[in-house]
Amino acid sequence: MRARRGATGVALVAGLCLVAPMAQAEVGRTSARLAPVTTLALELNEAQGATVATDSSGMGNHGAIGSHLRLRGSYATWDRHDPAAGIYYGGAHLVMVPDAANGSLDPGGGNFSVEIRYRSTVKFGNVIQKGQSKDYGGQVKFQQPKGIISCMFKSPTGQAAVNSKTPLNDGQWHVVRCERTTTQVTMYVDGVYRNRIRKTTGVIDNRKPWTIGGKFDCDTSDPTVGADSCDYFAGDIDYVRLTKG
Repeated sequence: MRARRGATGVALVAGLCLVAPMAQAEVGRTSARLAPVTTLALELNEAQGATVATDSSGMGNHGAIGSHLRLRGSYATWDRHDPAAGIYYGGAHLVMVPDAANGSLDPGGGNFSVEIRYRSTVKFGNVIQKGQSKDYGGQVKFQQPKGIISCMFKSPTGQAAVNSKTPLNDGQWHVVRCERTTTQVTMYVDGVYRNRIRKTTGVIDNRKPWTIGGKFDCDTSDPTVGADSCDYFAGDIDYVRLTKG
C-alpha cells in the first residue's frame, strides 16, 4: 500500500524523550551547514496494541500512540469525533513526538520539509502540527478546511502558508510535501508542484511536541466549544517524514 520515497497524556510522552545519537547531534540547530537529513520517519506500521510509533530515521524521535488509534500494520486510522460532543480526548486521539533537545525537529532558520501520506473524507481537522498559534518560538501546521489541505510555517517575525488549491478529501491516498526555505514555502501533491508563496518566515524553534491527529492543548473551559477547539483529524495516515538541512 505504501508509496515509498527516497499514552495517553504527558507522562507517556515524557517517557519517550530518548536521546539521539551524539554523532547526529549537529543535525539540530547547525543543520543549515549540512546536507539534508531525515530527522523523523514514522512509518506507522505497528501492530494493533502498540503504544510507541518507532522513528526509523535513526534519530530516536519515537512517538506515543494514543489509545483511540487503530493500527493496521501498514498505516494508522484516526476515528471521527463530532466537535459538537464537546469531549476532550487529549493524547488518546494523537500520536505525540516529544521535542528534541538538539533542535532536529524544529525548522530553525534554514531549510525544512514535512511530508505525509494520508487519506480522508472529512473537511476539517489539523493533520499534524508542532506548536500552536500563541506558542513562543512559532509553529508548523497542516490542516484541511473544506478538504483543502494547507501548510503553515510561522515564527515570531514572519508567517507563510500555502494550500493544495483543490480538495483532497476524496478518500484516496495523497502524498503532501511542504518545503520551507529562508525565503519561500512550496507545496507538492503526489509529487507534482501545486503552490508556492515567497515570504520570509524567520526562526521557528519551540519546545512543543509534534502532534499527529489534532491539538493537545485545547480550550475546554467553555462547554459550548469543548473539543471543537482541538481540531481532531479523522482519516488514515501512512507515514510522516521530516527533513532538515
